[in-house]
Amino acid sequence: MMAHRINIALIEAIAAELAPYRDDDAQTFWDTLDGETDALEALDAAIEGAQQADALAAAIKERIATLRARKERIEARGAAHRRAIRMILEATGMRRAERPAATVSLSPGRERAEIVDEASIPSQLCTVKTIVKPDAKAILAQLKAGESVPGAALTVGDPIITIRSK
Repeated sequence: MMAHRINIALIEAIAAELAPYRDDDAQTFWDTLDGETDALEALDAAIEGAQQADALAAAIKERIATLRARKERIEARGAAHRRAIRMILEATGMRRAERPAATVSLSPGRERAEIVDEASIPSQLCTVKTIVKPDAKAILAQLKAGESVPGAALTVGDPIITIRSK
């Protein structure tokens, strides 16, 4: 969150007075605006904040990927231990073993239907999933062509901020 308060009304007022310099002499425009307001200080703080947030988000994304991989390895290890428990119980002919850390037991697996050839399944044993969703690309094309689309309107999104620091 930005700790810097921005007086947009003052910045707009000074910028309006400096409008003649905006296109012809951008440096004079920015120097004068900087002398009269804290606009550039606020801009620099916002740039720094955006860059820090982007870096933190990237680090978190990488950390999530690392933790996901670790989770998968740990789950695989747990599955291997469970296979070892099953093998020991099956080898001994015992269905249950009480140990200091836990009591383990072996139960028969549950019956389930395994689909080996989906195309051969009779239609009365199939469910139909229909997804109805507006085609945003087609709607946009019609709206841009000036055609009316009930339930849709052509809008313009927020301006895009680009920060280049390299």
